[in-house]
Amino acid sequence: MTTNYKETFDRFSLYFLAILISPILFGVILAIYSMISFQDSWGFGPTVLVVALYSWAFFAFGAFPVSLYLDFSARTKSYPNWVKALLYAGCGGLAGLVGSVVLFDLFPIIFMLIFGMVGGVIHFSVLVLIKKFIK
Repeated sequence: MTTNYKETFDRFSLYFLAILISPILFGVILAIYSMISFQDSWGFGPTVLVVALYSWAFFAFGAFPVSLYLDFSARTKSYPNWVKALLYAGCGGLAGLVGSVVLFDLFPIIFMLIFGMVGGVIHFSVLVLIKKFIK
């Protein structure tokens, strides 16, 4: 019985670590894009911090359940990684559309869709790397 609890805790800890790392990497990418395209006066660090704080909720409440479903569902568990990456990108695109409602005056809807897809792929990549390094 104890090993089942340990295995479940290990799984959730991996996914929790991924939802802590993914917003920071997403913030880095969005900050680089923002600095290149808008030449804003914020600087790199504050932009990463603000994007990571605002996007954490999307990763925690959007990507966390999706990643649990995609990795542990009997239907999608055996899918190859590239199919899972496409599924993560699609779900991230939906989260980007929801995010475009919040940031409608800063970024156009199509950019938020693309940012959401990139965020989904980032989350998938972080999960794969964490699983490779920890196992």
